[in-house]
Amino acid sequence: MVSVARREEKGSDVNVAAHLLLDLMHQRIDAAVVVSNDSDLAFPVTEARHLVHVGLVNPTPSYPAGALNGDRSDGVGGHWWYQLTVEDLVAAQLPAVVGKLTRPPGW
Repeated sequence: MVSVARREEKGSDVNVAAHLLLDLMHQRIDAAVVVSNDSDLAFPVTEARHLVHVGLVNPTPSYPAGALNGDRSDGVGGHWWYQLTVEDLVAAQLPAVVGKLTRPPGW
């Protein structure tokens, strides 16, 4: 007998979509950066491109989800895409020692 536990985030894409659209509706933003490769965000990202500049950062090593692709000139234009790299993540890490705190071995 084997026990398997699957850990999945539920609803995070819905929350990102809802907050993006609410921020647009209430005119709280003049640009957006979405860090995701989830094609479920295609509709809100496409709609956002009609109103503000949108940057899309793909945090996965795979190709960008086709549904998230668009054109730099869609809507208001000036949109951009970026593929996050291992080097980006390494450069964003805190030092091994911060004050009295030490990073665990292997991190």
